[in-house]
Amino acid sequence: MWIFILISIVLAVAVIVLGIKTALLKRAFTEIDKQVKDHLDGTNSSSFQLSTGDRNARKLANDLNNELQELHKERVFLRDGDKRMKENVTAISHDLRTPLTAINSYVDLLENETDDTKRKEYLERIKDRTSELKDLTGELFKYSVSADVQYDSQLSTEDVDLQAIIENSLVSFYKEFSSKGIDPETSFPSEKVIVNCSRKTLMRIFDNVFSNAAKYATSLSVKLTSEGVVTVTNDAPDLTPVQVSRLFDKYYTVTDGSNSTGLGLSIAKELVSKIGGHISAEINDGMLTVTIGFKKVI
Repeated sequence: MWIFILISIVLAVAVIVLGIKTALLKRAFTEIDKQVKDHLDGTNSSSFQLSTGDRNARKLANDLNNELQELHKERVFLRDGDKRMKENVTAISHDLRTPLTAINSYVDLLENETDDTKRKEYLERIKDRTSELKDLTGELFKYSVSADVQYDSQLSTEDVDLQAIIENSLVSFYKEFSSKGIDPETSFPSEKVIVNCSRKTLMRIFDNVFSNAAKYATSLSVKLTSEGVVTVTNDAPDLTPVQVSRLFDKYYTVTDGSNSTGLGLSIAKELVSKIGGHISAEINDGMLTVTIGFKKVI
């Protein structure tokens, strides 16, 4: 009889223990299920937390945690890559408009030019801008198929005459300046100022700075010093110091509802930084001055 009672007690204890263990495992798997869902929808990326000490449940949680952590890393990488690609495509799309504007200006100049030498010069510049347009569309294609390519690829550098680049860029905006009655004043040193840089990068810097002036200004002066410092000054009576402090912020535009993307000056700043220069802006008595410093070749 006592053996039967002992067996009954052991079985009862076993059933109770098994019931408790089953309940704990059920709760553990409920916790795992919830945390897996949180990981998959992106609301949680921390390690699994279980209320049970069961070895098998914790091993399962640890294995799942390792796999989901890898999944989270890939998600972040893809998300950031997609963001970079969208920003790069937007920036290139912005730059596509500049050579088109320049080509349009040169065509207008050709229509009124009778001097064959000048016409040949304008045709050469149209050819250069067309080539630039082709390069930009090529870059746009590359970024459309790859999210992990830096926007500005490594470009070959050369010794470049800074004055020639500035003059070329100014002529590109001839039509825009003329339509607003702007006759740019220029000041250049007697000796050449040579910088070692990609010609394409320099053109993009000044194209973006002058494009901004063409949109908002009614006067413009450009000065180059023998030390390689360029100052671009235009009237901006409505600008405040706070607005000027944000001019180089990506997507920032002074005028709401304008056709500006707010990318021009931010791209210019990024490019200047890449080549080891500096760029800044300040407002004094209603005149905005953008200062760009380059490393001059000694």
